[in-house]
Amino acid sequence: MKGVTIFENIIGILVALMIIFQILPSRQTCRELNNPAYIIAFLIFLVAVFSVLNPAIGLLLLIYGYQVLVHGKKEDDVRNKQLAELNPEREVELEERVIQNTDFTRIKNQYEDQATRVSPIIEKLRI
Repeated sequence: MKGVTIFENIIGILVALMIIFQILPSRQTCRELNNPAYIIAFLIFLVAVFSVLNPAIGLLLLIYGYQVLVHGKKEDDVRNKQLAELNPEREVELEERVIQNTDFTRIKNQYEDQATRVSPIIEKLRI
């Protein structure tokens, strides 16, 4: 029993030091770990740690796993911001503006009553 307690203490100290000094895997590894399959596997591992080892170690691993996922996400946010600066939105063409301003709910359906009144929408098409 004493060997298990020492093992738990060593794991707890290592994880706590990794959290305090922010020792994280590379950003590429963090991005690869940020997908549903790895997250589900980590949660299953976390439940096993909570049930077998001390719950404090499970809590430390949960905090460390969150830091790993956030570390990969920050990289993606920075990259997306840089790509948005490099690729600005192009100007909207006239045809696209007409399509955006068109009210498609007013288009007459062939199955509608033929007596329905359809008014022109020229006011909306003016640019």
